[in-house]
Amino acid sequence: MLGVMMMNGVVYVVLMVQVLAWTSSAAVVASGKCIESERQALLSLKRGFNVTDDDDWLSSWGDGEQQKECCIWEGVKCSNVTGHVLMLHLHGYHFAGSISPSLGELHHLKYLDLSGNRFTHTPSLPPFIGSLTFLTHLDLSSCYFGGKMPPQLGNLLSLEHLDPSYNAFTGTIPSQFKNISRLQYLDLDSLYMMSSDLQWLSELSILRYLSLAWVNLSGASNWQQQVSSLSHLQYLDLHGCNLVDSVSISSPANFSTSLSFVDVSNNSLRDASLMFPWLMNSTGRLEELNLANNELKGQIPVSLFHSCNLVELDLSKNNLIGDFHEYIREFSRCAHKPLKFLDMGWNEITGMVPDLSHSQLQSLHVLRLDNNRLSGTIHEGIGQLSNLTHLNLGNNFLTDPLLCANSTKYMRFMDLSNNDLRGELSDCWRGFELLVVLDLSNNQLYGNMPKSLGSLRNIQSIQFEGNNFSGEIPSSLNNCTQLQIFDVADNKLSGRIPSWIGDNIPNLLVLSLRSNNFHGNIPLSMCNLHKLHVLDLSLNILSGNICIYPLLCANSTKYMRFMDLSNNDLRGELSDYWMSFELLVVLDLSNNQFYGNMPKSLGSLRNIKSIHLGGNNFSGEIPSSLNNCTQLQVFDVAGNKLSGRIPSWIGDNIPNLLVLNLHSNNFHGNIPLSMCNLHELHVFDLSLNTLSGNIPKCICNLSAMATLANSNATITDNFTIGIYNDSTSLIWKGKMSKYRSTLGFLRSIDFSSNRLTGKIPSEMMTLIGLVSLNLSRNLFSGHIPPTIGQLKSIDFLDLSRNHLSGTIPSQLAQIDRLSVLDLSYNDLSGEIPLGTQLQTRDASDYAGNPKLCGAPLNNTCPIHGHQISEHDADGDDDEQFVSEGFYIAMAAGFVMAFWGVCFSLILKKSWRYAYFKLLSDVYDKLYVFTAIKVAKLKRIRSQI
Repeated sequence: MLGVMMMNGVVYVVLMVQVLAWTSSAAVVASGKCIESERQALLSLKRGFNVTDDDDWLSSWGDGEQQKECCIWEGVKCSNVTGHVLMLHLHGYHFAGSISPSLGELHHLKYLDLSGNRFTHTPSLPPFIGSLTFLTHLDLSSCYFGGKMPPQLGNLLSLEHLDPSYNAFTGTIPSQFKNISRLQYLDLDSLYMMSSDLQWLSELSILRYLSLAWVNLSGASNWQQQVSSLSHLQYLDLHGCNLVDSVSISSPANFSTSLSFVDVSNNSLRDASLMFPWLMNSTGRLEELNLANNELKGQIPVSLFHSCNLVELDLSKNNLIGDFHEYIREFSRCAHKPLKFLDMGWNEITGMVPDLSHSQLQSLHVLRLDNNRLSGTIHEGIGQLSNLTHLNLGNNFLTDPLLCANSTKYMRFMDLSNNDLRGELSDCWRGFELLVVLDLSNNQLYGNMPKSLGSLRNIQSIQFEGNNFSGEIPSSLNNCTQLQIFDVADNKLSGRIPSWIGDNIPNLLVLSLRSNNFHGNIPLSMCNLHKLHVLDLSLNILSGNICIYPLLCANSTKYMRFMDLSNNDLRGELSDYWMSFELLVVLDLSNNQFYGNMPKSLGSLRNIKSIHLGGNNFSGEIPSSLNNCTQLQVFDVAGNKLSGRIPSWIGDNIPNLLVLNLHSNNFHGNIPLSMCNLHELHVFDLSLNTLSGNIPKCICNLSAMATLANSNATITDNFTIGIYNDSTSLIWKGKMSKYRSTLGFLRSIDFSSNRLTGKIPSEMMTLIGLVSLNLSRNLFSGHIPPTIGQLKSIDFLDLSRNHLSGTIPSQLAQIDRLSVLDLSYNDLSGEIPLGTQLQTRDASDYAGNPKLCGAPLNNTCPIHGHQISEHDADGDDDEQFVSEGFYIAMAAGFVMAFWGVCFSLILKKSWRYAYFKLLSDVYDKLYVFTAIKVAKLKRIRSQI
C-alpha cells in the first residue's frame, strides 16, 4: 500500500505541475476573448449531460450576460494567448446523460477528465474522442462505458496519461495503443471483460505506470519479456489477469531497475524458479512485492531478502518452501529496515520463529505466517516489536506455553490457533489495551482463564474453543463491553452460565459454550442480547423448564440465525412464539426432554434450512404450517411420539429437502406419492413406524439418489462463528450413528420395521447412487428384482424378515462394495449364486430360508432332481449301496479274472513264452536306461 501511495503521490505532483502550468498559460482572458464557437460547443455538451437549472453542477455555464466568458466557467481553463479551451476538469458523481459530439469541436483541448460520471445514454465511448489529437491527459474512469474500446484512441499521439479504468468495455485492447509512444501513465484496471496478448506493449518505451489488473491476459504467453522492455517502469499491477508462466524468461539488459511496486497476485503462476530471477534486477529499489494467491512452487531465494527497501512483501497462498529463520537472518543485515507488512501465510515455510527484536524489525506492523510448517517455541522477543498490530501464526506446529509480551500496546489482532501450545495461560493481558481479536483456539492450553482478560476493554472477539480450560468463566470479563464473539466451546469449563453476559455485553453476536460442563438454568438476562446471531449451548448439563427462558423473547431474537440447545436436560412444552425468529436458519433442540405438540408458529420460519427436534417426547401431528418453510433442507424429528399420516405437503412444498428423518415415531398410513417430488433427497428414513401399503413406483424420481454421489461431503451453512456442518442420526449396521462430515455423500433409504406390503418395485433399482437400502421387517412379497445388480454403490442391503420368494438374483454377486447383506427369514429358494461376495458371508445372512442351498449353508444343492443332504450322502445311502451282495460280486469277479489269465498261460505254450519274454525285455530296457543315467551323473559330479 505504501508503494501505491508513493506512486499516486508522484502522479499527483506531476498532474498538479501540469495543471499549474496550464493555468498560468491559460489565465482568464479579457471579456470577449472566449471563442464563441467553443462556447457554443460547451453549452451543447452541457445539454447532452441533461443538467437541469436546479442542479448546482455546471451552474456557471449559461447564456446570461454574466456568463458570456466561458473561460471562467466551472472546470474550464483557456489559453491566455488564443482563448482556446485547453482543459475540461469535470470529474464528479453525476447521472450525466450523453456526451455530445460537440466535444470534438474543442480541437485544442489538452486535458480532459470526465471520470466518475455516469453517462447513461452513451453506452459506448464515442470514437470522435480520437479526434482530440492535442490531448495529453485523458481520464474516463468509472463512466459506465461498455462496448468495444474505440481503436481511434490510438490517434492520440500526444497522450501522456490515459485512464479508462473501471468501465464495462468488451473485446480486446486495441493494438493501436502501440502508436501512443509518449504514454507514461496507463491505467486499464478492472476492465473485467477485456483481453489482450500485450503485443503492443513493448512500443510504449517510456511508460512509468502500468495497471492491467483483472484484464484477461491468458493469451499473453510472453508477458514477462514484453514487460521487461519497459526500461522506465516504476509501477506494475497485473493482479487477477489469468497469467501463466511465461514462455520466454530471458530478461533484456534494459529491464527497468526503477520498479518500486509489483503486484502479480491472483494469477496462475507456478514455477518460482522463473518468477524470482525475473524480479532480481529490480530488487534494489523494490518497495512493494505481491505474489499472493498463485500456484507458485519452489524455493524462495534468500537473495529476495537482500532488498533492503522492501516495505510490503506478500507471498501468501502459494506452495513455496524455505526456512523463515534464514530469511530473517539475511534481512537483518540491512542497515535500513522499513519493512511494515510481511505475509508468507499458506505456504510450506519451515523453521522456527526467531527473536525478531534482535533483527531490528521495529517498523513491522503486520506479520502473517499462518498455515505453514513452523515449529518450536514462539520467542518472547516478538513482544518487543512495539509497532506490531497484527500477528497471525495460526495453523503451524508451534509448542510450549504462550509468553506474555510487554511492548504490545498497539497490538490489535493475535491469532495463534491450531498449534500445539501447552500450559497455563499467563495472567498478564493488561498491556494489550487495543487488542480487538484474540484467537487461541485448538491448542493444549489448560487451567483457569486469566482474570486479566477483563482488562481488554476494546476486545471484540475471544476464541478459546478446543482447549482444556477449566473452572468458571472469570467475572472480570463483564468489563469487555465491546465483545461480539465469545467462543469457549469444547473445554472443561463448569459452573453456571454467568448472568452478566446478558447484562453487560449488549453487542454480543456469537455465544458458543458448546461441550463443557455448564449446569443449571439458562439465565433470564439472555433476553437482553438483542443482536445475538449465533447461540450454541449444546452438549452441557443445562436443566430447567424451557417455558421460563428468554430464548423466545420477541425483542431478543430479531437477528438470531443459529440456535443449538441440543444434548442437555431441558424440558417442558415449547412456547408458540417462533414468529419473531425471522432470520433463523438452523434450529437444534434434539436430545432433551421436550414434550407436547410441535408449535404451529414454527411455520413462520421462512428462512429455516435445518430443524432438529429428534430425541424428545413431542406428540401429535406435524403442524401443517411448516409447509411455509420452503427453504428447508434438513428435517429430523426422529425418536419422538409423533403420530398421524406423513404430510403430503412435504413433497409438494419443500423441493430442496436433503434429509428427511422420521424414524421411531407412530406415523401410519401410506407413503405419500408426493414424496417422489423430492428430487434433491439424500437421506429418506421412515423406519420404526406403522406405515402400510406399497412403495410408490415413482420412487425412481428421487434423482439425487439416481446419480452417483458427486456433491460436497458436508451440508453446510456459513455463520459469523464459521461454517456449520449439518448432521443426522441413522441406524447403520445395527447401531445408531451420527453423520456429519460425510453426510453429503450419503444416499440412504430406510423403510424398515413398518407394515409395508406388495412387491419391491423394480423402479427402485434405478437409484444407482444408493449406499444403504433397508427394507427389513415388513410384509414384502414376490421376487427380489433381478436388476438389483445395478446398485453398484450399495454398501448396506437388508431385506430380511419379509415374505420374499424365488431365487437370489445372480447380479447380486457382482456388487463388489457390498459389506453388509441380510436376506434372512424370507422364503427364498434355489442355489445361492456363485461369487465371493455371497459365498464368503456368514450363514446367518441366509438363515430362515429352508429352500436355499449352497455355500455358506450346510445344504448342498440338487443332483438329478433329488435334494441330497450331507447326512444322507455319508450315512444311510452309503450303507445301502455297500451291501453283502456287493462284496460277493466283487470276490467272484476277482476269482474269474485271475484264473482266466493263469489257465490261458498253462494250457497254451506259445502264449506262456511270449508273456515271459515280454517281462524279460521290459526288465532289460529299464536296467540299461538306469545304468546310462547313473553313469552320466557320475561324470557330471567328477567335473564339478
